[in-house]
Amino acid sequence: RELARLGPRGLKVTAVACPLFVPLVEEGWTDGAVTRAVARRYLGGLRRAGVDTVILGCTHYPLLKAVLRKVLGSRVVLVDSAEAVAVAVEAALAREGLGADARGRRGREVFYLTDVAGSFRAVAARFLGRPIPAARKVDVRVEALHDTFVDSGLRREG
Repeated sequence: RELARLGPRGLKVTAVACPLFVPLVEEGWTDGAVTRAVARRYLGGLRRAGVDTVILGCTHYPLLKAVLRKVLGSRVVLVDSAEAVAVAVEAALAREGLGADARGRRGREVFYLTDVAGSFRAVAARFLGRPIPAARKVDVRVEALHDTFVDSGLRREG
């Protein structure tokens, strides 16, 4: 809706729910007959409608780009929302003095989860293309988050 409101006159925006994409990615089924069949089922209408752009509205969906490209065709632009979020996070970290700087200071990765880890490390390794350190479970109440970040040393320098 917001895209239609902000975009050029005549812009048509269609949302398509794809609830099976997340479990397929989390199981590592990012290609294959089942994944292609699910993608054809969900996205067939978009292809028939001749869409020119598809916004991948979930961080899991970029791992399905190859299948989505096969189903939608090579002329459809796939917009990776995760890349846009990464740019915004980098800017926010820089504003708060928490980002890497010109002196080569590097940050550190700390992974926080609001639920039990389960297969998180395996799924995250698929996303990132490398193993990750252990993840910590956190309470999402504001007070608990504050304590977690202070205790972990994540605070603004200076």
